Amino acid sequence: MITRFLRLAAASAVFAMLFAACGTTQEVVAPAPQPEIEEPVPEEQTVRDIPQPKAAQKTAEDLEYERSVGGADISRDTFEDDKAAILRIIRELSHVMKTLDYKAWVTYLDQESIDYWSRPTNLRKAQARLPIKGLQLKTLGDYFKYVFVPARMGREVTEIRYISPSYIKAVQVTDDDKDIVYYYFNKIDGTWKINIPPLNE
Repeated sequence: MITRFLRLAAASAVFAMLFAACGTTQEVVAPAPQPEIEEPVPEEQTVRDIPQPKAAQKTAEDLEYERSVGGADISRDTFEDDKAAILRIIRELSHVMKTLDYKAWVTYLDQESIDYWSRPTNLRKAQARLPIKGLQLKTLGDYFKYVFVPARMGREVTEIRYISPSYIKAVQVTDDDKDIVYYYFNKIDGTWKINIPPLNE
């Protein structure tokens, strides 16, 4: 009887151990590894890599405007109007000089020039500087005939240079980019008049 009891107790113990061993356990499932997403790294840009706006190419007209105006505060429209007016006067003077029309020539001069070059003392000073000796400068007409006309006939004046908004040089530009001055113009009451500068003492 006891033996049977012991066998039953042993069997119960074994059964209990088996039951404990076979108890349901939940397996913890690790989450599937997520693929790593790499953030794009911005490439370093240099100034050379960044598209730059192309510099505007200066035209021949732009360069002439800059040469003519220099530091004077002159608009492009004013420059073009002044240049056109002065070149027109020079074309008219070309005919005046060919025909030696003194009366017409005087109308192109400013009063300051007429007064200065009509004085005998100033004419004698100019006469002493002439390359051809023996020429007599007694009147403004003589100055026109023997000085003004020979120095300008056949010359090609192509550009102007502002000394001030109302005083301009008319020049011929040489092949080596040098200016030869043939005329000075003084703006009086809105009209360009020829100015013949006084002699340097």
